[in-house]
Amino acid sequence: MKKEFIESIQENLRYLGFGEARFNEELEEEMERGAKEFQLTTEAHFDDDSKVEATLHFRRAENDEKYFFIRYDASLTYPDDPGYRLQQTFYIHKGSGVTFKESFNLLEGRSVYKNLTNLDEEKYSAWIQLDFTQRTPDCQNYKVRQFRDQYGYNLERVLMSYPIQELTDEALKENLIRSLKKGNLHGVTFVKDTKKEKMFIAACPEFKTITICSQAVRHSRLHLLHKVKKNLS
Repeated sequence: MKKEFIESIQENLRYLGFGEARFNEELEEEMERGAKEFQLTTEAHFDDDSKVEATLHFRRAENDEKYFFIRYDASLTYPDDPGYRLQQTFYIHKGSGVTFKESFNLLEGRSVYKNLTNLDEEKYSAWIQLDFTQRTPDCQNYKVRQFRDQYGYNLERVLMSYPIQELTDEALKENLIRSLKKGNLHGVTFVKDTKKEKMFIAACPEFKTITICSQAVRHSRLHLLHKVKKNLS
């Protein structure tokens, strides 16, 4: 197996947030074996309340030794609710797609800002969000809603309308915007007169605003969200 083929897959996995060390030996063994397709599994804990498992699918090119990482199946579970599970398949296009951490954020109901490519290979940018009320025709995935730039959601402008302390520091502001675009629930400090309060915020492109909650409310909202999604799935 050519070294550059293996290194290409490893770089792809690193870019998509799967790392490479955990897969090195298995990846090389499977590629050397020459199977037409193979799968690898991994898991991650992006917070204290949940676990995300992923099955990564690889396929060999026709008449070639080269392999491609084509998709992964992500599954979100919560230890305090063993019967609850959300799953979604994310496809990889020319090495690009939803990262592992972004899949967790999407399954938790938040939105992610991505650079995308349509069927005509034209590039565009949009916020994406899973619609837990609708399935794709094959019923394997939730439908994905998109809010393109033309929709008019300006995250920075929305943030500037709130008394968020981190916005007064350019580096912290850029980090906050970058984090929210990845779909993260980000901790910030709200300043009201002389009082400071720690809160968590997330981008909400659908309603052109942000979601705001305290630590306590965050946990109660997540619990409620689990129940709502369970009824929808």
